[in-house]
Amino acid sequence: MNTKLVNLNNAVDSRIAHSSTNSGQTLNSPMKAIQLFLWLALLPFSFACNALSLPDLVNYSFVSQETKNLPGLSTEAACNGTITTDDQLGRLALASLFYFNGCYTDGRYNNNDYSVELGVVSDTGNQLQIEAYRIHEPARKATEFLGSQHGVYYRFPTQEDYTVYRFDGNTINKVVQVPAVQIDTSQFIKIDNLTVSNIKNSATYLFVPSSQRLSAFTELAPGIEGARVNRTALGDVLKYRYTVNGRPFDTKLDFNYGPNSFQNVYSLTRQFFLVSNSNGQPGMVWQDKEDASIQVTWLGSELSSQETLDLPFSADADLAAATADGDGNLYYLMIQRGSGVNNGGADIARIATLYKVSATGQELLRKTLDTSSAGLNMVSFGDSNVASLKYLNGKLGLMIGRQTHRTDDGLNHQGGIAVVFDANNLELVKNWGQTSGHSFESILTTNSNGEFVGIDLGDNYPRGVHLHKFTENDKYSRVVYTYKTQHGTTPTSPAGVSYPVYSDISDGGTTYYQWSNDNRTYTELGGVIDANNGYTVIFAGEATADGRALDNARVGGYLNDPRNIGLIQVRSDFENASGASFTNPSVVSDDLVKTIGIPETGGFYTFGGVRSEQRNTGIVWLTRYQDKNQENVSRLKAVKLSDGNLLLLWEKWTADAYVNTYAMKVDEGGNPLTEAVELGSQVRLNRRDDVLQVGNRVYLIAGDKQERKLELIVLQLDE
Repeated sequence: MNTKLVNLNNAVDSRIAHSSTNSGQTLNSPMKAIQLFLWLALLPFSFACNALSLPDLVNYSFVSQETKNLPGLSTEAACNGTITTDDQLGRLALASLFYFNGCYTDGRYNNNDYSVELGVVSDTGNQLQIEAYRIHEPARKATEFLGSQHGVYYRFPTQEDYTVYRFDGNTINKVVQVPAVQIDTSQFIKIDNLTVSNIKNSATYLFVPSSQRLSAFTELAPGIEGARVNRTALGDVLKYRYTVNGRPFDTKLDFNYGPNSFQNVYSLTRQFFLVSNSNGQPGMVWQDKEDASIQVTWLGSELSSQETLDLPFSADADLAAATADGDGNLYYLMIQRGSGVNNGGADIARIATLYKVSATGQELLRKTLDTSSAGLNMVSFGDSNVASLKYLNGKLGLMIGRQTHRTDDGLNHQGGIAVVFDANNLELVKNWGQTSGHSFESILTTNSNGEFVGIDLGDNYPRGVHLHKFTENDKYSRVVYTYKTQHGTTPTSPAGVSYPVYSDISDGGTTYYQWSNDNRTYTELGGVIDANNGYTVIFAGEATADGRALDNARVGGYLNDPRNIGLIQVRSDFENASGASFTNPSVVSDDLVKTIGIPETGGFYTFGGVRSEQRNTGIVWLTRYQDKNQENVSRLKAVKLSDGNLLLLWEKWTADAYVNTYAMKVDEGGNPLTEAVELGSQVRLNRRDDVLQVGNRVYLIAGDKQERKLELIVLQLDE
């Protein structure tokens, strides 16, 4: 078994002596003994005060020394071009890159006129000064369309490994590495994959020898750095960064889709799974995006040490879900990549394997699951499906969306199912079948009654946020929030059946007909909480300024109204509430809900032209974003705190771009206890990953593929 260990002694030395030591060093020296004694003496105190402390981010600033307009008329060597002095400033140059049949510079298929500043980036006190180039958004844009990009060239002063960084405010991010073998100090070197044609506002780049450490974070131990990135009304926001031997999912770059994107309709497979061992120490299960290996990274008590263990895996499978029990045993599900849809013959089931391993990475058991049409019924999983796995009282609950084997109508449908396994032998105990048809997201938790509780996001059958609770013996489901539907704009549906005009919504310039096939849900899930008075469900939905979400005329795009946070609390025995029926499952009745919000009725016509009634009530809208092009809630999370209140976390997006990250504390009924608190752009949230809460700390995980780091964000809440 391969392991990577950053020894705790190194972290002790770093805190006491302000210098790291070799992790293989023994404790024979008197100084070592004194250091160990001091650490042991301080250990109970550190746990008793339950507080972490990190230095603040190192502040950097840019000072301009020279400005020049680079017209962008030079072309790269692929076009037999040269770089003229007009397109040079200091050691940097720009040149048009090959597109289709040439390098364009005349302004039809390229941008021109880049204002570039040569200056210095320095830290507080000017102890570190580095040459930097600030490149502004091109002044002249392509008159036809953008074909030829402009690439960055640099004349390196020395032949050694270099790292290119991008500086943005207090953030310094690694962009690309240039090995020494590619460098000729006598000429400009093209920086692969670094273009400037799509810069918005400006971007500042630094070219630094790789041997020189450059970071806004303080080194805590070899391969570990951290900083307090914000101080808020809720408490300190801390960030730890751990170098790993692998390529983790990149939170900022690998799923950079906003509410107005097609990709954002279908969510994203979970990437990092926060777990804890028998001592309550946090860890994370994750998959290397290059070799598909599965790893668990366990963190030390002060979070300044880590141990990463390799776990059993299959190289042709994706990590779908993971969880842990109270003893630190890990359970995770891997599903074979690709699609088994076979239009010329029988579909091929995916291979799905459930693993059980110890906290030290020793395999205890693995089980190949039945994915035939009679079992989990799975021919593909893929990035747009979501799985949720939880442990409870010797059982494993699973909610998973997947594409099924071909049915009698000749189609491979997508839908979610709920399943229970025995955690001791991984045997299937109960397959409850479909939770929602077209299940695009799911969140699973447990309640104090020994039941699994989850929500999933269905676009039909039923259409709404669907609440479930289940064991191996019973399962109950109920829609708690439902949303608008886009209808057909032609009389004849794809099935060849014609329908009448939907006159109620056809007075806005578009004629709609009484059939629909709308896969969009205009919603992101946030969480489901086992509250004292019922179940609290949190989501981001599209509603009008007065809180209506069922207007079928407010459609046509992926984003039609600003996304805001909605909260509803329903009774614990929701299965006994009135209102819903098999033919009209998306009716939320008054006796189902405990929160107070305006009632709204509506409905939609199904693909077969059947009217399906809808009703919402009891929705508490917690944000009031008004301009969909500037403000939307995305990546919403919810966690129950030790005081019984809820912490909501989300990213604010324009229609297409990230803006900032926020948090708000509310009670379980949706009464705000704080305003929305800005956490800052150092806190980024994955589209569907879960949150871990231990005591007064809330843990989040992100990844950085360029620097090959796992990032642990800790919200240390004031008590």
